Amino acid sequence: MTDDDPYRMFLVLRKGAIAAQERACALGGAAAVACVRGFAMPDEWRARPGKICLRARNPSQWEQALGEEHALAGDADGEAVLAIPPRRRSERGPVLTRLQAMSSELEPLGAEAAGDVVFAVNPRYEMSSGKLVAQVAHAAVMAADSGALEDWVAAGCPSGVFRPASSAAFDALCGSSSCVGKVEDAGLTEVPPGTVTVVALASP
Repeated sequence: MTDDDPYRMFLVLRKGAIAAQERACALGGAAAVACVRGFAMPDEWRARPGKICLRARNPSQWEQALGEEHALAGDADGEAVLAIPPRRRSERGPVLTRLQAMSSELEPLGAEAAGDVVFAVNPRYEMSSGKLVAQVAHAAVMAADSGALEDWVAAGCPSGVFRPASSAAFDALCGSSSCVGKVEDAGLTEVPPGTVTVVALASP
């Protein structure tokens, strides 16, 4: 395992195309699952499935990103996220190297969400929009890998994303029987190591 040059899946959003964190996160999760299901994943990435969220600042950058091998969730001409199969950071290539980290401020998450699969975000921490998209994508892949949600995967992974009103409510969800994925962050950015950032919840 190469710690200083790890494999990363790259999630790309187009600047201004998505207004709300919930929609960006839901599409990011769907794109990540489609990528894992559609491409061979390196064993090294499977052991440490890192993801980086990037922003295409203009139509030219977005078109160039679409020219890379990818899985897409949403409408390429509207709200969409594309997931580029894992590659080492040193092998990003010129298209990804030119993209900036996703830092746009989007409409914040609400305190509730509906759907057969929803993702709850830890309310203890304020995370950037790009971090949130990557964390929900982690949880979506975990949920898909559970083997119990194949109908959801086949439907394109439609989901809701919310931030519970209290830490106690989030902690209760972490221990609930509906939890099908729990993301513990490595602590490389924004939150302490071992922080549970997102849980995936499936209806019975």
